Amino acid sequence: MNEIIHVKKDSAMAIPLFGSDFLGIIDRGTNIIELKPLTRCNLKCKYCFVSAGAYDTDFILDSQYLLEQTQKMVDFKDPHDLEIHLAPYGEILLYRELFELLKGLWNVEGIEIISMQTNGVLLNPPIIEKLAACNLTRINISINTLNPQLARSLSACSSYNISKLLEHIELLLHTDIDVLLAPVWFPGENDKDIIDIIQYVLTLREKYQSDTSIELILGIQKYLVYKTGRKLKKIRPKSWGYFYQQLKELEERFHLKLKLGPKDFGIHPRPLLQYPLQEGEIITVQIVSKGRWKNECIGKINENFCSKVLLNHPLEYDEALLGKQVKVKVISSNQFNNLITSYLPF
Repeated sequence: MNEIIHVKKDSAMAIPLFGSDFLGIIDRGTNIIELKPLTRCNLKCKYCFVSAGAYDTDFILDSQYLLEQTQKMVDFKDPHDLEIHLAPYGEILLYRELFELLKGLWNVEGIEIISMQTNGVLLNPPIIEKLAACNLTRINISINTLNPQLARSLSACSSYNISKLLEHIELLLHTDIDVLLAPVWFPGENDKDIIDIIQYVLTLREKYQSDTSIELILGIQKYLVYKTGRKLKKIRPKSWGYFYQQLKELEERFHLKLKLGPKDFGIHPRPLLQYPLQEGEIITVQIVSKGRWKNECIGKINENFCSKVLLNHPLEYDEALLGKQVKVKVISSNQFNNLITSYLPF
């Protein structure tokens, strides 16, 4: 079993919550504040771009620490018309403090929408009831096929129950929670399944058309491949141009809006809270934790910001590094987000 690190503000080596891509608070210069409270996942999907479910070390954030730091971000952004999006490198329904976090977030002035993404496997009537009671605004559910066999294959989970998930999606439609279905289109693998999902959405919309409170959205995603993610064998991503042309053809065929953009979700620019760094810059950090992988750790820049530190092969994390002040070279820091990645030695 892999190690689990519980991150708290008052721990000896507290991890700052700004700067990391896999843990804490991500700012992309908009009114959306992205929270990543944990890295645990109940699946090991074959296409997962962050390889969730297989980390050497997992992290779980204390909800009070996360709320305190979220308040900092809200104050910086200007407390109005903000959305919190719970989007961990893992499964949000594994977070034991989820409902406490949701209640705490609604106490923060300026937050008007709270959304979350999930694979949906852990949904059940009691959880749906609790999410509704906590006034969750929108739930984004990953669903790539209605075919039971393919669903089990893509999720690498022999007990994946697509029928039960569909039951729970319909149950969600009886609450005030908006539902967004987010299939990934794998060219040549689930082409027919994308059509099936479109028809499924149209059927549900027709079934509940008399209920004006029902909001069911379909957001088809392009299959992307990342160096550190898992990849489907023999499936090559298409260009963005090809992808949007395919969506356009489906829109015309089914008379359904499929090309969604920032305006569809009320996303607009806001000041970006970041630590000003240049790629190639040498900075000093204090190593405060190991990372998800053996060749990764976390370096503290100051009380608010940290950097993911990649350890050059064949170097692996050693406890002797903990607490040390080391010089690292910044390899990723840009004007579009608050993420910082560096490496050691350089």
